[in-house]
Amino acid sequence: MSANKPSVRLIGSALVGVMIFGTALGAEAATKKKAKKPVRHTRTVTLSYVSGCTVDTPAGAASETGNCATFGGGGWDITARPGEKFVSIAVKDASGRDVGGAFWEGSGTNSTTFDFCGSLKNYVAPADGAIKLALDAVGATTKCPGGATQGTATLVFSNLP
Repeated sequence: MSANKPSVRLIGSALVGVMIFGTALGAEAATKKKAKKPVRHTRTVTLSYVSGCTVDTPAGAASETGNCATFGGGGWDITARPGEKFVSIAVKDASGRDVGGAFWEGSGTNSTTFDFCGSLKNYVAPADGAIKLALDAVGATTKCPGGATQGTATLVFSNLP
């Protein structure tokens, strides 16, 4: 009868082998680095204005939005910092109406706009970080008839949408 039973030494050796194998697997699993989830970083900029900037747009060959800001108008040249890829904007006007505006890319007759009415989320900033922003002075667009009177434009720059 003892010939069919495994020896105590064989059982003990097998248990020690299983424990060593299990320890090795556990140690390897513990040293694997978990992929970190990206963290959203934001920067908030609040700009004040006392009028819109429709008459001073980058669509005109010699015109720049920065000129508008020198007299308090709603037109700015802003630079995103390295790593800031998205810009959200919310305009709060004293009139209480939504104010139309646009982010401009390019200059002269080759420029393109990304229009918004009151707010816009996650505008993708140009690769060079140069952002041109203009608010509508006269309410010329039918989708957003409120012209800028006086108020603030709050921009939130972020690395993630």
